[in-house]
Amino acid sequence: MEKLNRRDFAKKAFGAGGLLTLVTALNFPEAAAAFSGPEVVVPSNKFLNRPDLGDAIKSMYMTYDSTSPYPHKFNETISKHQLRALEFFVTKGMDKEYAEHYVATMKPVLLKIKEAIEKEKNPEKALVALFDDNPCSFQLFDRIKVKPGERSFPCPYKGKLQDCKYWLGTFKAIEWKDVCNRWCIPTWTGFAETLGIKIKVQPSDECKVKLA
Repeated sequence: MEKLNRRDFAKKAFGAGGLLTLVTALNFPEAAAAFSGPEVVVPSNKFLNRPDLGDAIKSMYMTYDSTSPYPHKFNETISKHQLRALEFFVTKGMDKEYAEHYVATMKPVLLKIKEAIEKEKNPEKALVALFDDNPCSFQLFDRIKVKPGERSFPCPYKGKLQDCKYWLGTFKAIEWKDVCNRWCIPTWTGFAETLGIKIKVQPSDECKVKLA
């Protein structure tokens, strides 16, 4: 059976109008197999055999098909939620406590990862755990570029903050610099401290996180 990683799957699934074909196949797998041949079936692949995969693909299609009053994206719910929560705590003067609380809730998981980092003596593993092997990151960042000791990704908040301010008249109490300085940097550096490493965060349209 062919093994498909995330990048290859995206190329095959969404290239050349393949999205609608994929949706049809996921909803009617027996018919797709009968028409295309048994090679399209990947029994050992847990991803392709998820019963909710068809709904997920359709949901993504419907999300990206929605362009009013601005183009919507897959990560909109989580980015808006984090912006809404940050604005609340900024206006209450509790944004520092909010970021610290978030780091504290993640501490049990982070300490387990720290054990593996110390055992392998490999700080790169911390970046892997925080970004490119983290489902929460898949749901937030458009893409994640991987370099030794460095991860970079498009900021998921800047564009959404601008859209909401302009089209919806919301998030009047915070600016993009607040998101960088009061949320992203404190939480990522807090995670890193718990993991026993140091990082340098460079906020931008394309954010970078480097081992220090």
